[in-house]
Amino acid sequence: MKRGIDVSSYQGKIDWSRVKPYIDFAIIRCGWGNDTRRQDDVYYERNTELCKELKIPFGVYLYSYATTLDEARSEVEHTLRLIRDKKLEYPVFLDVESRRQMALPKEKLVEIVKYYCEEMQKEGYYVGIYSNLYRFKSNLDSNELDSFDKWVAEWNEQFTYEGKAGMWQNTSYEQINGIEGRVDGDIAFYDYPKIIRDAGLNHLEEEPLKYREGDKVYVTGDIYENEDATAILKRVCDTEYTIESVTRNSQAPYKVSDGYVKRSSVYTKCS
Repeated sequence: MKRGIDVSSYQGKIDWSRVKPYIDFAIIRCGWGNDTRRQDDVYYERNTELCKELKIPFGVYLYSYATTLDEARSEVEHTLRLIRDKKLEYPVFLDVESRRQMALPKEKLVEIVKYYCEEMQKEGYYVGIYSNLYRFKSNLDSNELDSFDKWVAEWNEQFTYEGKAGMWQNTSYEQINGIEGRVDGDIAFYDYPKIIRDAGLNHLEEEPLKYREGDKVYVTGDIYENEDATAILKRVCDTEYTIESVTRNSQAPYKVSDGYVKRSSVYTKCS
């Protein structure tokens, strides 16, 4: 088991160098709700950069407010925007506990949570769900969510959740040098860095892709028949395209109208 903490802007400016000796990992809030910069956590970049600098393994969570699939899509985009250049050795968690979500019919909430998790999986990330013990036994108790990891808040000396869970938030009153006031404490039952690396998830072994679906780009180089880059269709020079789709962990990840393109062939021009 590994011991860690989860943090957000509520902890203010953390002295991570003082915190490091007491933890094995951190889960850092990236933001909340829809994809707008005013809903990014104001200390997210600072927290992630310092953890990276100090070699503290970390994952992230997004506090969800989504009550429709459109809002869930925006939360997916919000998360992806903030984690694109991070090397997450721990999961991406969706924090499901807002009152507006708990007021939804159970089947609707499950549909929204499942959509978010599946979309994050398609993007190549290890994803899980955070909530408290009561919600996992009620609003989120569905076999539709069984395939996703669980991070269960149960502030207790014993972990009593009977389902499959990889992480336990066992206290909200952890006190650690380097953090003013209290912080949540967590126990990870799984060796997440190994699981994630062995599965080729979270893009740990590759440079992050710079471009996304819908981006206007220029291409100089080969256009391939498929994403494996096994057959050249044509060569182009300084040709403008719109990226139609992105396939991660492939030789030619960018799909354009004429075929598939390697990352080294794609660029944008300075205006």
